[in-house]
Amino acid sequence: VMELKGQMIHLPESNSIMFLGSPRVDRLEELMGRGLHLSDIPIHDATRDVILVGVGEQAKAQDGLKKRMDKLKATLERTHQALEEEKRRTVELLYSIFPGDVAQRLWQGLPVQAKKFDDVTMLFSDIVGFTAVCAQCTPMQVISMLNELYTRFDYQCGVLDVYKVQVHVHTHPIISVFCSMSI
Repeated sequence: VMELKGQMIHLPESNSIMFLGSPRVDRLEELMGRGLHLSDIPIHDATRDVILVGVGEQAKAQDGLKKRMDKLKATLERTHQALEEEKRRTVELLYSIFPGDVAQRLWQGLPVQAKKFDDVTMLFSDIVGFTAVCAQCTPMQVISMLNELYTRFDYQCGVLDVYKVQVHVHTHPIISVFCSMSI
């Protein structure tokens, strides 16, 4: 069923009435759904203007929506990157505080059971003359030296599969279990 709108014109010479009309539609999709095209509607018909305004408004709305979606996508990507960075830092912190197997279980949300070891070896290291070194160097030189020292020390602890209990000022207590803790 197609609704038409228009006007009836009396033609006295043929004693007839002519109906001049166009389909009652508001959107281009409705027109096309009835098998008609915009070119089927006369240029002077207001229906054509209504459809064209609707198409223009729809395009504007779609453009606005696309811009908003692009902004939301960019915000989501930045948020995702920030979340991934926080996740990486959290994992790094866990592994710096706990032995690897404990950190992994904590990260996975699994319970961690306390372990007892009958034989352990402990090493307490110290930087000999640290106070004198601090007196002769700038604060940045001391920080740089400690950073380099701790980085190398942490690397060696990883190579030897030992657990560094804590870092306190310039000493390093190290605990090593006779058999590897990762076995």
